[in-house]
Amino acid sequence: MITDALKLSLLTYVKHFGLYDYLAFGWLLFTFLALIILASLIAKKSSVASLLMIILALITLLVSPFFIKIKLGETLRNVSTEITMVKKLTFSDSLIVEGMIYNHANKDFSLCVVHTIIYKQSDATGIKAFINTLKPIANQSILVKQDLPKEGVMEFQSVFDDFIYSGDVNASLKAECY
Repeated sequence: MITDALKLSLLTYVKHFGLYDYLAFGWLLFTFLALIILASLIAKKSSVASLLMIILALITLLVSPFFIKIKLGETLRNVSTEITMVKKLTFSDSLIVEGMIYNHANKDFSLCVVHTIIYKQSDATGIKAFINTLKPIANQSILVKQDLPKEGVMEFQSVFDDFIYSGDVNASLKAECY
C-alpha cells in the first residue's frame, strides 16, 4: 500500500513538472557532471581527492532530488491541510475522515494528491508517540481532480471501508497539489 502511494505521488509529481522543476533538476545534472569532470582532471595528481570528489558527486545526485522536491513544494505549491472530522461509523466497518485543503500558493491548482494516515490514539508522548505514527493502522492516497483557486479552500472526504480497529484513532493529512 505504501509503495502504491509513493508511486502515485512520484508519477503525479513528474507528470506536472513546471519550469522551475526542469531548471532545478537540470542544474543538479550539470553540477553532477561538473564534479565528475573535475574528479577526472584531479585524478592524475591525487587519487584520494578524486575519489572523494566522485563520492561527493554521487551523494549530491542521490540526496538533492528530495531537497529539490521539498523546497519547490514549499515555495511554488504551498498548501496546508486541516482535519474537520474523524468518525467511525456505528453500524458498518467504515471510518470517514473529512478535511480541508488551503491553497497558499500564487497559482491555481487542478488536482491534489491527498495522503490520509490513521494511527492509534494514545496519551504517550515523546518516542512512543512517534513510534505510533510510524506504524499506521491504515493509510490511503486519493487523487482529487477539482479546481483549487489561489487562496481558495477545497473540502474532501476519505472513506476507509473494512476498518475493524475498535480503539480510538488519530489521523494525519498531507496534500500535494498541481
